[in-house]
Parts: sequence; structure tokens; C-alpha cells
Amino acid sequence: MEIRRERLDPYLRRTGFYHASLIKRFEYDNPLISAFVERWRPETHTFHLPWGESTITLEDVAMQLGLPVDGEPVSGTLRSWSKFHQRDIWEWCHELLGEVPPGHVGTTKYNIKLKWLRTRLQQMPLDLDDNGLMQYARSYILYLLGGVLLPDKANNTVHVRYLPLLADFDAISTYSWGSAVLCWLYRSMCLATDYSVEGMAGCHTLLMSWIYYRLPFWAPDVTTAFSFPLATRWAGKKRKNDYAEQRLLRHRLRLDNPQVDEFLWQPYMDPQILSRVPAEFLGHPHGDFYSAVVPLIFFRWIEILNVDRVLRQFGGKQGPPNPPLNIDTFHRQSARNDDGWWPVRLSEWFEVWGKRRRDAYLLRLIMQIHCVPAMITIGGTLREPGGFCPPLMHCMTRGVTLSPQMRRQSTKEAL
Repeated sequence: MEIRRERLDPYLRRTGFYHASLIKRFEYDNPLISAFVERWRPETHTFHLPWGESTITLEDVAMQLGLPVDGEPVSGTLRSWSKFHQRDIWEWCHELLGEVPPGHVGTTKYNIKLKWLRTRLQQMPLDLDDNGLMQYARSYILYLLGGVLLPDKANNTVHVRYLPLLADFDAISTYSWGSAVLCWLYRSMCLATDYSVEGMAGCHTLLMSWIYYRLPFWAPDVTTAFSFPLATRWAGKKRKNDYAEQRLLRHRLRLDNPQVDEFLWQPYMDPQILSRVPAEFLGHPHGDFYSAVVPLIFFRWIEILNVDRVLRQFGGKQGPPNPPLNIDTFHRQSARNDDGWWPVRLSEWFEVWGKRRRDAYLLRLIMQIHCVPAMITIGGTLREPGGFCPPLMHCMTRGVTLSPQMRRQSTKEAL
């Protein structure tokens, strides 16, 4: 039984999740994902490929998923709701969703099963008032977050930490859900580079569709016109039915032996695609800072978006990249034993995100053919080298000062 979403469409539009709700599941090519994760470097947050570095950016999130990237970071507290909201989370759940999953009241089971949400949405009554429809819209958003956009490795539950962000219905669209999705995917790929780790969390839909648009020879055969968001193009498509080990070997070999100009640096410049993209994703408010070097914030997690290393994705000429910022402190963090009000604990990073439209943070395009990248400076000031903008950031993380001397200088292999 399918979820009949049409009655919720006006409410999903109000929240900024309407476009993402159009994305249908398609079968992932896990060996292809593995081949790309093998080339992901946690130091730079880029894929290191024979033709140079490339990465998934906020532009890709907006185009592929149709999620808002402008707005406040998706943050708050992970589980201290009584302390910071003076609310019991399950009482809040009943108020916001209209129901509480069986067996959760009075427990520390902070994950809601996606199966329960799906069943509830399939059985949505026909006589709902405005408040009832908003409750079901919140349920649908939770289903999207846990099932497609921000899944964990199990991909069968969603954490209740999102509920406070869904309380004020008209404020839901003011959060940068797109940057949260990108932050979580970055972190998930960083963790997956450890060969002892099994499985990977994060938005596989975004990663797969990014690969298909950048390297079309891997994409399923599709003859229909483009639609928005772009990830809707692969709905119902299946991968080839052969052994995963064989596919992984083929994908590795194909990546190691590219043909000339196979990688599309700017696939979204196709007029057939541009004609489908809503204006808000081409300019203000979401499309006017795609080229900003900024921190991606998702509750307690921080990842750096190093677009200065992938200038060709913005029509520029790539020069020598800056040394990547050392964020090992954040990579080592676990959410199990520590919590707080993260907008305060990470306030310096929030300030940097708030300045994302300032000239010092944006890549400067010279005649649309050469980009001049800025440098990230955290906890210190760097001199301006020839051909570069002034220092980009000046802040420090809580309890840890990140100076230029602390930047990672990789000894494992050249970046």
C-alpha cells in the first residue's frame, strides 16, 4: 500500500520538503559507492580521482534533492530535552505527531521505527482538520529524514532529536536541511574509509545521483525529460544483476582508466536542466552562496566544505589548493557520552556560517574562467600569498584552538 501524499503537499511546500518528497527509491549500486568511498579523503572532503579532486557541494544538494540550503543550522540538543526545552520528549511527540509509538513512553528508546511511521501515513484519516494534517506532515518529514535524507546505517528508524525543530510548523523551512544532509554524508563517508567499518550511513540517493550526473556512462538508460529535483530521474531503475565483487573490480578499473573529458564538471549548465530548476535554487536565497567555503553543521558534528579545491565545478581554473584544515577533533567525537546545547557550544562555527554571503567567504570568479580561492584561518592569521584572497575565517572551536600550525600535513600520500 502506497502513501498517498497529495493531501499533504501544501503543508510540505510550507516546510521546504515538497521537492524532496517527490524523490522515489531506486536501487543503489553498492559496489559503485564503495569504489568512490575508497577515493574519499577525510582530510580534504573530496574524492581524489585521476582527473583531480571533486566533491559533493551545496549546489549538488539543492539540484539533486531540492532541499533548502539557506537558513539556520540543523541543531539543538541530542537528548537533553527536559533540561533545555522543559518538555518530556514523548509528550511533545504526542502533541506534534498526534500519537506516540507503542512502548516508548517513559523509556529511553529515542528512535521511532520507519515502519510505524509508514503504516500510520498509509492509514491517514480522510476527515483531518488543519492541525491533524500538520501532524501527519511532520510524520512524513520524519519518514523522509530517517529513510532517505539523514539515515543511519540500519536505515529503519529515525531519531526523535528532530522533533523540536518541527514544533513551529512555519519555522521548519528556515533551517538549512540541505547543509545538514551534506554534513552527515561527509561524516558517514569519512567513517566508511576505515576498512574495519561495515556499512555506511548518509544520503545514498544524493551520492548515487551525483555520480550518475557527473559520469553519465554509469547512469541507467533514461529517455524521459529532466524533472526537478534531479534525483527523481532514476525512480524505479535497477542495477545490473551480477556479482558485487565483479562490479567492484570493474568500477575500480574504470575509475583508474578514465577517457578524456568523461567527468562533467558542470552538468547543471545544460539548458534542459536549467529550465526545470526553480528560481530560488539559481539565485537568492539558496543559490547565491554555493561557492562559499563554510563549515557544515549538524547538531554536534562539523565538516568543512572545501569548494576551493574543486574550482572546476564552478567554471574556474584550479590552482594549488590550500592545506586542508585539521578537524580530527570533530572526526573523533561520538554522540554517545556527551550532549549540550550545541548552538552555544559551537557558537563560533555558527558565526562563520552566518557570514556565508560575505565576499571573504566566496570564491571570486575572474572572467568566469578562473577562480581565486580564499584560505581558511582558524585561531590565527595567515599572510596573503600571491593570487589568493585575504584569510577566510578567524575563529576557534570551544576548548580547542585550531591554528595554521595544526593543519594536517598528510604523510601517507600526497594530497
